[in-house]
Amino acid sequence: MKKFILRTLLFLSPFLIIEISQGFLPIYAFTHKFYESPLYKSTVVPHNYPIYANQKGKMTGVGDLCFNTKYEIPKDESYITDELGFRNDRFIKNPDIIIIGDSYTMGATLSQSQLLANQIMKNSDYKYSVYGMAPTDFSTLDKMLKLNIIQKPKYIIYERVERGVIPKIERFDNSFLTQLKYEYNNLWALGDTNVFLDKIFRGYINNFAKAKITKSRGTGTQSKVDEKLFFYDTKHLEPSDEWMHINIKSLESYKKYCDSIGSKFLYLPMPNKETVYFDKIPVNTQPDYLFKVGKILNQNNISYYPTIEFYNNFRKKDNRMLYQYDDSHWNALACELISKEIIKTLKNDNR
Repeated sequence: MKKFILRTLLFLSPFLIIEISQGFLPIYAFTHKFYESPLYKSTVVPHNYPIYANQKGKMTGVGDLCFNTKYEIPKDESYITDELGFRNDRFIKNPDIIIIGDSYTMGATLSQSQLLANQIMKNSDYKYSVYGMAPTDFSTLDKMLKLNIIQKPKYIIYERVERGVIPKIERFDNSFLTQLKYEYNNLWALGDTNVFLDKIFRGYINNFAKAKITKSRGTGTQSKVDEKLFFYDTKHLEPSDEWMHINIKSLESYKKYCDSIGSKFLYLPMPNKETVYFDKIPVNTQPDYLFKVGKILNQNNISYYPTIEFYNNFRKKDNRMLYQYDDSHWNALACELISKEIIKTLKNDNR
């Protein structure tokens, strides 16, 4: 029996060494863009937030839609994550603005200085302190407020891509046991132990090897008008009315939540790339989901920024791209423009 165990261990040792070595490698060693690099994947490693904390570095990334093809476009992606793991230059306990969002707010394909939170601070001459929380939702904010990790801000901006589901708030049970669990999870962050373990267990090296063997490449849809331009999904441009009303119900609950804590709510819908550049797929008409949502939100006095209308007007006078050619996310230009629009919106709100 001992010989069998020894032989088994000797046989498995090369594989174990390879797996364990992942813990010592940079977080982006087997990924093609930053967004995937710091996200916890293992369900067994204790952590309180979705992203590795206290990370800093640089990498060269490419978009999701046509990687490993001649159309991929290398991008410099510097990054910093704060003590909670969110992508900010530093943690801000008492910000003027909190932005809750998805991969757009987190800055997929963007460098640190190009993030929406950083752009709002810079373009307002640092009138506002802004804290970005992504990818996450209102349930995380509720937990952070109840645990006194962060103070309620004056403004809460909720960003979500058009195709994204807007989840209901799950209220945090601020009991002794949940507080104890939170502190227990924090212990695993000492010395980045949870980061080290997650890098081992997430299996990126296996996926990387498989991708190399199968010659994996981006599966985006190439534009029939511009060969350099790729789209994520050109088949599902019009969601159902039922799905739309579920999302609106969630937005209504967010507005009520913000009212209850004394913060002002602003919804920032991020159009799908396919919606903005529908004519370059091409399809005959622009999807009208966001226009329908905007009309209903206006009727219910829920503040939102009409991003799609701004993009449409921009395209009439300027041919610069607002999205990455090889990815579904916005580029630095779009992020900067929207940051300035948000500042204008907040100024108008203060009049």
